[in-house]
Amino acid sequence: VMPGTTRSTGLEEALAFAAEHGAVMLKAMAGGGGRGMRAVRDPTELEAVYEICRSEALQSFGIGDLYVEKLLPAARHIEVQVIGDGSGSVTHLWERDCSVQRRHQKLIEIAPAPNLSGELRTKLLEAATVLARHVDYDSLGTLEFLVRPDGFWFMEANPRLQVEHTITEEITGIDLVQAQIRVALGEKLTGMGLSEPPPVRGFAIQARVNLETLREDGTPVPRAGRLAVYAPPRGPDVRVDDYGYAGYETSLRYDSLLAKVIARGASFGEAAETCHEALRQFTVDGVPTNIPLLMSVLACPVFLSGHFDTSFIAANLADLLASAETQLAMVSPGPP
Repeated sequence: VMPGTTRSTGLEEALAFAAEHGAVMLKAMAGGGGRGMRAVRDPTELEAVYEICRSEALQSFGIGDLYVEKLLPAARHIEVQVIGDGSGSVTHLWERDCSVQRRHQKLIEIAPAPNLSGELRTKLLEAATVLARHVDYDSLGTLEFLVRPDGFWFMEANPRLQVEHTITEEITGIDLVQAQIRVALGEKLTGMGLSEPPPVRGFAIQARVNLETLREDGTPVPRAGRLAVYAPPRGPDVRVDDYGYAGYETSLRYDSLLAKVIARGASFGEAAETCHEALRQFTVDGVPTNIPLLMSVLACPVFLSGHFDTSFIAANLADLLASAETQLAMVSPGPP
């Protein structure tokens, strides 16, 4: 477990923790989606960052309480999907790599995690299953970890379906929404054919299409307006979960996520290629999107190598932004 405070943490306690542990991560206690969350590598900046996090948390969640953790650099963000029936019977449904993040918000997720050693994967899946079994977990849930070649550290548990559950569905063939309802109705995993983890069917990648523009430093700026044209991609091994349509009026009062493009392939590279092509065919006019940035990530050699961590976007930002300009020219034009 990552060293950190276990309750609402005041500024003085946070400063003392940073003095002992060095670089830290401030997190909103009621947080999610990267809001109210900042890394602090220089202790002299902690007071200012603390106030920013507290203000953002208060605005986003109505609660400004924060806690603090030791910052683990060069780590991957990998989460394990589990399902339990409340009797102590728990099965994992493999893992997802959520390391491609921007400002602690996930952009692209992959299942299963590429370039994860068999030994580390086994230990990670076992740890998640043990944790869920220990509390007689009942329903679907996700156990999240920071992972490095030398080990892994528990971050949090999310007792719910998550935005990226789609790629787990694609590699297992299991409808997770249906499975959650069946468990809620009292069915047991044995009767559902889930007493053991299902076999994995290749790789799946999900790209989150947001309504936004980018500043020169890569900071996303949410945008709103009327979708003049909306034509999501279709085709084999492509799935789109969305709520957009031509004429749809968007609002800055809500999250900027417009759609999720999910692609499957026999290999990680094949899934990335299919997802890239699907995004190229995705036509949205009237409000700008992050589709060119997503395409530049999927075409990036570092990403395709499978050797990346949560610093990937920041470390390659200049190249990704330059590539996004090229990718923009590749996006299918809307009808005249």
